[in-house]
Amino acid sequence: MKGRAIFLHVRLPLRLALTGLIFVVACAPAVTVEHTGASLHEFDLESVPRDQRYVIAVPSFTVGAGSVRIGSVDLSGEGEEFYKELGSGVADIFIAEAYESQQFRITERAEIDKILQEQDLAQSGRVNPETAAAVGRIEGAELMVLGSVSEFGVQTTGGGGKVLGIFGGSAETVTARVAVEIRFVDTITAEIMAIGRGVSEVSQRNVSVDIANVMTNLRVGRTGTTIVDYAVRNAIRSAIQNAARSLPLK
Repeated sequence: MKGRAIFLHVRLPLRLALTGLIFVVACAPAVTVEHTGASLHEFDLESVPRDQRYVIAVPSFTVGAGSVRIGSVDLSGEGEEFYKELGSGVADIFIAEAYESQQFRITERAEIDKILQEQDLAQSGRVNPETAAAVGRIEGAELMVLGSVSEFGVQTTGGGGKVLGIFGGSAETVTARVAVEIRFVDTITAEIMAIGRGVSEVSQRNVSVDIANVMTNLRVGRTGTTIVDYAVRNAIRSAIQNAARSLPLK
């Protein structure tokens, strides 16, 4: 009764507006998000003791021309630098996942110049010799991982979407499909020691995916929690598992 009395004392125009707002909220359709496989697959590998792990180096992945498609649009026109940055970013994600798999020791190559600078600084005499980095102690890679992205696509069904913008939305299903291939090559003999291929397809309904933001993150080696991120990491994890199972013991 007290609440009703307060409501009656509100001026008529405002009272009518509040009544209309309550009606709109009550009649608004509920939006539900349906998860259909949008999760990160766990590694199904036993941890390898550190002294029995291969030391690997991971250069930038290659991205095949025409392999990246958003909707019906082929992004070949984005230029060589776009593909180069995407390949470098995917390689960084691979390094993180390879480390997570507890199968390998990984030597830095992309930022090795910073390590060399630290060693040069140690030799200059301006660093405490007890903590200075020793020259010539960089671990050599036993295996080189040559990777490629053979498929990268995002599709939407049940509605529209904007290329390199907000993709998907209410009553739509967004599907991301990614395929990667890796080869472990002996750095002394150039023999291919193991091959792995991973394909991942993740779908989700009633979601909006900011493709521009996803692509920007992937090009600098970052992932989040969108279905595209899950598809990339699941494909990489699958490739690592397939290769690790066929890789001879060290």
